[in-house]
This record gives sequence, C-alpha cells and structure tokens, in this order.
Amino acid sequence: MKFQEFEQHKLYVNNTRLHIRKAGTGPPIILIHGWLGTSYTWRKVAPKLIKEGFMVVCPDMRGYGDSDKPEQGYDGLNLVEDLRGIIQQLDIKEKVHIIGWDMGALPTYLFASKYPEEVASITYLDEPLPSVNLHQFTTFTEENHGGYWHFGFNSAIDLPEILISGNERAFWNYLYGLMLYNPSAISEEDKDEYMRTYASKAGIRGSVGWYKDALTTTEQFAVAIKNGKIIVPVLALGGQYGSVYTHEQLKPYCESIVGGIIPNCGHMIAEERPEYLVTELLKFYEEL
Repeated sequence: MKFQEFEQHKLYVNNTRLHIRKAGTGPPIILIHGWLGTSYTWRKVAPKLIKEGFMVVCPDMRGYGDSDKPEQGYDGLNLVEDLRGIIQQLDIKEKVHIIGWDMGALPTYLFASKYPEEVASITYLDEPLPSVNLHQFTTFTEENHGGYWHFGFNSAIDLPEILISGNERAFWNYLYGLMLYNPSAISEEDKDEYMRTYASKAGIRGSVGWYKDALTTTEQFAVAIKNGKIIVPVLALGGQYGSVYTHEQLKPYCESIVGGIIPNCGHMIAEERPEYLVTELLKFYEEL
C-alpha cells in the first residue's frame, strides 16, 4: 500500500481537531513526528510496517500539518492526552507500540511513564532527554558548537512569526540542511508538501508550540523520572551524525532497553534510513 492511499480522518479529541492517516490491520503502532515534520515524515516507514502485518496510525500533532494550530496545549502531558484521545476514538483496545522522533519522542516517553498498562513498547529516536541533559545542549559553548539555539529562538514571544514569515522555505531548508546527512533523502516535492501547511502564520505558531512549553515539559520529565524507571520495553536509536547519545542517555531510566547508533544517518532517521529503522523495529518487536 502506498502512503497516499492511507485513510485520512479528522478526529476531535482533547478540545482539538487532529488529522490522522491510518492503514493496515494487526498490532497497532503510533508514529509521532517531530519539529518541522508532519505525518508525512513517515511516508517511507509506514507502508513497510503495514506490509509486515501492523496497523499504523500517523497523526499530525497539534500545531502541525492539517491538524488545528491552537495557541496553547503543547506541553508533553497534554500531547499524551491528544494521543490517548486518538487511540480511544479509533477504538484501539490493544496495547500500542509508540514511536517518537525528535520532539515527538518526548510525549512517547511520558506516555509510557504515566500509562504503562496501555503501552506495548516505545521507540525513542534521536532526541535529548529533558531534565537530564537538555541543558548541556542548549548552553552556548565551543564543545557543542554554540548549542541548540533554536530552543531559545522558538520560545521567544512572536519572534519566530516575525522573522520566518515570508521566508518559510529558506528557514526550513537551512534547518534541514544542518540536520541531514543525506540531502537527497528529501526531494523538492517533499518540501512542497511540508510547506503546504507550514508556510503561514498559524503553521509557524504551531511549529514552535512545543518549544514555548518546553520548560513545562522538562518539569514533567523530572517528575516522571523521580517516579521510577520506564517499565515497558524501549528501543532507543540515534543517528551517527545526529544525537549519537540517545541510547546511552536513556539506559539509567529504563528497565529494559536496546538500541544504538544508526550509521550514515543524520537526525532525519525516518527519511534518511527507513529500511534500517524498520529492520531494527521488527527485530525489537520479535523479541518482546
């Protein structure tokens, strides 16, 4: 099945209309994109998982794609309630496998922490761990090449909308140029699809929502970590030229974890190394 053939629905959950793509039958997998992505991020991965016998749900998270772009509600635990609302409206009764990339990894972890009885496994892809090491990467130092400046930039009131408006594609190209190891993994047609919903004031506002609530999410992580280790199985992967520390950083906070580093890959795992990712996922699921 081609990604364009997936069912598309708009669900009203948690006081927000969320757009999803869904296809397949079998054990359910929820795929959560990250910053500047949408459900389209998973176009190379989702069809492969369906072919292997899974049901796949790809939401446009609040603020992204064809979902609503409200002013508020972007903290990690509220995003968890968005996801639970999707699962409930789709009448999914089984435990779900949740895969989160970039900022989408954050609600993935918090979901497993708060509702472990509803989760079969989580996969945490290429992202720091708030309240543990995020401060190391957002501090301006020579060692981290000036730090993750975009956290502060995206948190500034009205500034992203002012500076990015009219320059959305150039800004997107700049960021993805920094994070891609293989630039050919994303075509101009792919960029057109991302711009379709990003290149507007609402699209920019939604894209920075997670960052405006990042400190709240960091506090939520501190509580979750204090409450104990993640008890569901965890797969953690980072790109060789992305967040190579992803697996090692999570180890102390998970009871059962596997993972490592994806070779010849930057930050955009699902777009750069989809075959590798699917192979690792299938191996992980077979051993559960």
